[in-house]
Amino acid sequence: MNTFGSTLRLTTFGESHGAAMGGILDGLPPGIGISLREVDSQMARRRPGYSGMTSQRREPDRVEFLSGLMGLDNGALVPLSDTTDKALTLGTPVGFIIRNTDRRSADYDALKDIYRPSHADFAWERRFDGIRDWRGGGRSSGRETVCRVAAGAIARQVLEQTGVSIRAVLTAVGTATDPALFAAEISRAAEENDSVGGIVECRIQGFPAGIGDPVFGKLQQRLAAAMLSIGAVKGFEYGDGFAIAAMRGSEAADRMRAENGRLKFSSNHSGGIQGGISNGEEIVFRVAFKPTPTVGWPLETVNRNLENVTLRASGRHDPCVALRALPVVEAMAALALLDAALGDGMKFAPSKR
Repeated sequence: MNTFGSTLRLTTFGESHGAAMGGILDGLPPGIGISLREVDSQMARRRPGYSGMTSQRREPDRVEFLSGLMGLDNGALVPLSDTTDKALTLGTPVGFIIRNTDRRSADYDALKDIYRPSHADFAWERRFDGIRDWRGGGRSSGRETVCRVAAGAIARQVLEQTGVSIRAVLTAVGTATDPALFAAEISRAAEENDSVGGIVECRIQGFPAGIGDPVFGKLQQRLAAAMLSIGAVKGFEYGDGFAIAAMRGSEAADRMRAENGRLKFSSNHSGGIQGGISNGEEIVFRVAFKPTPTVGWPLETVNRNLENVTLRASGRHDPCVALRALPVVEAMAALALLDAALGDGMKFAPSKR
């Protein structure tokens, strides 16, 4: 399946070493003001090749919008141009592409018939009748997340206009939990031709109470599905997560009181969601990212003829995928929350032109 969402639907397409990545975002209300510069800003946070701690594939990641948006010039609708910042949603599908400009497909020629350990290669061939794009992982590559960030940059702006803020931070890299040590942990892994995983925590403030369904459409279920759709994610927890299993009920209870005619919580062990529905408190969740599976160490594997071989990979890879995952986590959170809000009938006022 290449589509995420029910009311707000994102369909992505493209392979890592194809001509372009792209998507169609359908279900946006009409008349919502969007800053294309802010979209560029979010894309820059994910962009590879501009840090010694990320993949050296250098992609400009410029989003080309094909439909669903028009520019604003003194309140009048005008066609989009390369200099457009302010745009307005038309209520029609937003189509976009991001061109792949720094492809080195030859780096993967030697891997055409080899299954890389902990990658999707073997499982992908079984699913698609032996057909697989081996160039950089094809559709299973982390490159696919560029489409999510582009669409999420729009969704988060819609939410921001209602006072919702979304922020993700790294809370662990490998065994390090002190942010001051993260860079050294990643650099050490890279110097040793290895990789490390990490944990990303996301906090959402200002999301209204009453969004989510109590049985099979729980808000945490939507968020979990969004996060677990990210290729490198291996775990999801919200609120106190797994730690709550070691607590007593008296400790884990989010006690309530009335204060100046408003309901207040004394704690937030529930992570802003109770009974599958937002309660107005800060929504908090954490996502675990695995170490990048492609490393410079010799790894035992097999080829398509089921012959035992040893793989020593080369090419351009992130020593820690969690480092560039922050905007991806935020984007998927924005898409999941806006989808839930629109599905539950939340209205978004058109921007003043």
